[in-house]
Amino acid sequence: MLVRDSDVTLLLEGKAEVVEGYAEVFGCPVKEIEAKNLTPLYLREGAVKIEGKYIPVKGSTIPESWEKVVEEIKSSGWRKILLFGETDTGKSSFAVWLVNKLDGKTCVIDADIGQADIGHPAAMGIGIAEKCASLSEIPMLDGFFVGSTSPMGREARCLRGFAKLAAVAKEINADWIIVDTTGWTRGRKARNYKLAKIEIFRPDVIVCLGEIPYYLEEFNTITVETFVPKKRSRELRGAIRSERYARWLEGANVVSLSVKDVKLRNTTLFKGRRVSDDFIREILDTVLFAETGPDFLNVCVLEEGELGVEALKALREVYGVEDVSIFTPKSFEDLVVGVYSDNKYEGLGLLKRIDFDSGKIDILTRAKSIRAIEFGEFRLEKGREVLARVP
Repeated sequence: MLVRDSDVTLLLEGKAEVVEGYAEVFGCPVKEIEAKNLTPLYLREGAVKIEGKYIPVKGSTIPESWEKVVEEIKSSGWRKILLFGETDTGKSSFAVWLVNKLDGKTCVIDADIGQADIGHPAAMGIGIAEKCASLSEIPMLDGFFVGSTSPMGREARCLRGFAKLAAVAKEINADWIIVDTTGWTRGRKARNYKLAKIEIFRPDVIVCLGEIPYYLEEFNTITVETFVPKKRSRELRGAIRSERYARWLEGANVVSLSVKDVKLRNTTLFKGRRVSDDFIREILDTVLFAETGPDFLNVCVLEEGELGVEALKALREVYGVEDVSIFTPKSFEDLVVGVYSDNKYEGLGLLKRIDFDSGKIDILTRAKSIRAIEFGEFRLEKGREVLARVP
């Protein structure tokens, strides 16, 4: 289908090729684009070949307040910009708009672990931005693996990661630093989490997409209109995450590593001394591996089974531990992990197999240099996230 027009926005779901004239997405000139959620392709004048659906809207759909805030940021000399807003308010789109409209070297911290663009879901990412139609086009310079797609209950871990990336951004010495955040904004925990991020980053201005909440009133804040042509359903968000996991695993290979040669993080596995006494085998059937540490007991069994409250209490008392983890080899299959080189986050991996006798682990990853592996909180089953029970 060929669309010939001028001064029109095509809200696109599908593929588009600009065969004549000029078109842009959030201020970025484009010749070809593939969109899945009503992406606004503005055609100044010319012709576009479209495969898919589109809704034509006369003129530009970019809110006027977005245009004005760019000039205000430039004239005020605000260098560090933090974006605030609930889910589906257009924070990532506005970040792209700023990247394309601000002159100079621009650094972007993607701290939205739920719908990550620069990194992958369950991780934060940082990159140097050039003109782009999406934050996903920005190469990841470094990152931080969280291991979950929600910051709730993991605030301390997320803040550690954010502090690390804020320090990386400082070393880059960019003209502009833009921070995209999660849509978790309501309630005491969310409020404290956002205020802690502000304390770490110390932005020159906070841009609120929508109303300015009461707890940000003492800061330098400005508000812009929200812009989301189509809200994402829970199912669509899950599908987008699945695609991003798949993208990060394209060209990946299985690497076999010894636990003696790499650091295992966010787990107590292989951190204790081996246990081989009869007591544990009286309580649990077919024990393949057992270890105990100062405050934990890890036991790998052949098959899952129910363990009664009294049996669990007995294990805690006999071994003097707080945490008892009982799992099977299958518990680790396709567990999402973060892969690090010496001082840099390399990206996503999937744990494929653990040999408890030899202490070997097999990881599917694109990373070439592996010095540390950080365990996540879920496995991938056909691209879907499934909560994992691992130590």
